[in-house]
Amino acid sequence: MATALDASAYQRAAALFGETIAALSDEEWERTVDDEWTVISTVAWVVVGDSQITQALHQGEIAQASEFDAAVLGGNPVATWRGTAVAAIGALQGTSATQRVVNHPGGRFAVADLLGQRVTENLVRAWDIGRAVGRPVDIPEDLAEACLDFWAEHAEAVLAGGVLPDEPIEPAEDAGTVVRLLALTGRR
Repeated sequence: MATALDASAYQRAAALFGETIAALSDEEWERTVDDEWTVISTVAWVVVGDSQITQALHQGEIAQASEFDAAVLGGNPVATWRGTAVAAIGALQGTSATQRVVNHPGGRFAVADLLGQRVTENLVRAWDIGRAVGRPVDIPEDLAEACLDFWAEHAEAVLAGGVLPDEPIEPAEDAGTVVRLLALTGRR
């Protein structure tokens, strides 16, 4: 039975991300993740994105996050992340939370779709940070499969670009679930 991208899946993905950043030493926060991102900017990106879950469920709308600043993390990035994740998990506690549709500058947006994006983001960003600091992160197969199923149902978003890279990497034919998710999100 496939894992659904629900509050439990978000909680597991956020926990993986949190475990990854809680293990960072002071000097690892400045490590480069890729050409444009450091560990700290990656964490800020996840925090800003995850705050949209709470915003959507408490305010009935999602403001477009066109830019972000690592200053949002304040003096204790792990505590800031934890507060954001706990608030999102709390907001998701309700039988119909993921079925809500909220306002977004681009139109109406399903909370379930936001959740699919946030689970994916937490998983692949934890993987990015783990790779950057030399401590590989194992993405759970069932969550990777659920994310792939989610994106298969949202092919128009994949093809339009912006949410995922314009050109996902083509994985090997015999690639496993996690490798296929990483390839879809532009990672090798």
